[in-house]
Parts: sequence; structure tokens; C-alpha cells
Amino acid sequence: MSVFADYAPWYDLLYRDKDYAAEVDFVAMRLLAHGIASGKLLDLGCGTGLHAIEFARRGWDVAGVDLSADMIARAMSRAAQAGLEIPFRQGDACEAGPERDCDAVVSLFHVASYQNDGERLEALFRTAYAALKPGGLFFFDYWYGGAVLAQGVETRVKVIEQAPLRLTRIAQSEHDEPKATVLVNYTLFCEDTDRSTIRRVDETHRMRYWFPFEVEASLKLCGFEPAGSHAWLSDAAPNVNDWAAYSIARKAAQP
Repeated sequence: MSVFADYAPWYDLLYRDKDYAAEVDFVAMRLLAHGIASGKLLDLGCGTGLHAIEFARRGWDVAGVDLSADMIARAMSRAAQAGLEIPFRQGDACEAGPERDCDAVVSLFHVASYQNDGERLEALFRTAYAALKPGGLFFFDYWYGGAVLAQGVETRVKVIEQAPLRLTRIAQSEHDEPKATVLVNYTLFCEDTDRSTIRRVDETHRMRYWFPFEVEASLKLCGFEPAGSHAWLSDAAPNVNDWAAYSIARKAAQP
């Protein structure tokens, strides 16, 4: 079962301040810098489809896969409302599907960090490899271990109000350093002020942080040629101030 089973209905509201369009512009520019301007693109772990739709609006031929059936349903509905035909399907990003001959595969918003060990990470990489044509590009982001270790974990509270709803999310984290994971326990209170009701949702997400040297070693094992690791939305090296990093790799002609 997806960790987003109960979280999905509130997902978009919680991340309404996330600039999906700007992120897609950045990713598209990085792909272009490595020689891929457009074509077929697969979004692994597409969530509710916001990145995929932005790629489609920029002329990419997009498909999307996500483990959560609820999120796929929202992605399909959103694409239809936008007048876009995007084949979204429910499936595991770590299991190769029918998608083939893609020019690019992206896996955004820390899908790689939901893979809690090297075996799962390499399964994600093999899915991307199977979907790409030779020379195609794989772009993905993840939690950067250097920043997690430098900053440590803490309890965070986020409150969002959109009448008549008030959402309060409490994130309490536990660091398991030997396993390089952070267990994030989310408690979400959704209050409907018109109806004077409150619903509570609890989710636990185990996140694996990674270092570029281990990411790039796994990429090579899976037939990729690593092309760099950087701090999110930057060309700079990953750093202790930013938990988010990304890597880009090219599918080798021969595994």
C-alpha cells in the first residue's frame, strides 16, 4: 500500500506553494544542456500529475506512473480538465512497465529517497533504463546526506488556511543514522470551519538520504553514465544548507 493512502486528498493543498512550473523549466533546461530538447518523457512517481502536466504544456509527449491509485485518479482528472491526453497508470516505479524508447525519464520530489536501500534504488534505476532509448537522460532528485547530517532533524509544523478549510501538519522525525534513514511521522488535522469538524490523518514516511558517490556507483551498475550531481535548482555541488540534490545520467549504448 502506498504511504500516501490517507495523505493524498490533502497533498495538493499542502504543497500549493511549490512552484511546479519553475521546477519543470529548470529540469527542461538541464535536459537541454545535455542535448535533449523534447520528445517522449516518463515521470516516475508522478503523484497528482503537476510536473507531468507542466512538461506536456511545454510540448513533451508525457506518460506518468505512481504507486498511489488516488493520486493517479487526481492526475487523470487534472489532465482532462487541462485538455491534455497523458497516459497515467498506477504502478510501482521500481518495476519496469510498458513504457519504452523515451528520450527522458524524470523522478521528482524525492522519489529516490522513498527507496530505503540500495536494492530498491537500483530497481528504480533499472526501470528508468528500460524506459529510455540509448543516449536518453535520467533526471532525479533525493535527500542529500551531507545536509541531513549537518542540520539534524526536528519537529516542524505547517499551517495552511483556505476557507473553509484549515490544515495543520505536524512532522516529527526520528533519525536512524546506521541505516541512513529518517522516519517522518506526519499528523494532519483538517478542520472544516463551516461544519465545525476536524479529521485527523496519520502517515509514516521512511526516507533514505543518499550521497552522490553511492548514487553514481549504483547508476553505473545499472548501465548509466553519470553526468553530475548538484544542489536542487542549482548548478552548484550539493551542500550542507540544502537537503535536496539531483543527479542526471545518460543511458549507455551497452549496459
